Amino acid sequence: MSCPEVGQLQILNELFKSVMREFKPPSVAVLGCCTGNGFEHISTAITKRIIGVDINPAYLEILKHRFSHKLPNLTLIEHDFASPSFHIEPVALIFAALVFEYVDIEDALRNIARCLLPGGILVAGLQLPSQESSPITPTPYQSLELLAQIMKLVDVETFSKTCSQNGLLQVKTQEIPLKHGKVLFVGYYEKKTEQSAGEDADKSRREPSHACE
Repeated sequence: MSCPEVGQLQILNELFKSVMREFKPPSVAVLGCCTGNGFEHISTAITKRIIGVDINPAYLEILKHRFSHKLPNLTLIEHDFASPSFHIEPVALIFAALVFEYVDIEDALRNIARCLLPGGILVAGLQLPSQESSPITPTPYQSLELLAQIMKLVDVETFSKTCSQNGLLQVKTQEIPLKHGKVLFVGYYEKKTEQSAGEDADKSRREPSHACE
């Protein structure tokens, strides 16, 4: 994604930088962390627990070599975050960009909701459809071409609805232009606190029933 034809790594690096500066999370998990793009923006004085998750052990080994000495509180996990067996101790922030196109959305968001602290934030990056180019930009690299066979663009409305069903409420969105007419949708979702969940339940009980008697 860092080659000139694509250029997405640079965009994601800046996005991660801005997210870490805005939320200053005491704990963070990056899903699909690859080789650690953006990890240089993590301050160990602020973020005391750092988790990187990826299914590719080679990527994790490179990440470890790059950052283990700079981030002593770094934990790396080789796992599919959409798998039923995936679990981490809940964190304050989960960052996941351009990874939902390759997993089952319902399974992934169910896991993410479990792995977020109440009041925690999910920052999700989704590639929007483009009339100017295919989802996978042509490059000289065959590995990227293979991604086209498994990639499936995610409908933003469906994604946000599924987030809501799992107690992740949309708080804001943004759109970032990419090359070749593509656009990155970024959604920010906050996990309901126990208090807000209780207030929703009370409101539901107070609402009059419209069923026919």
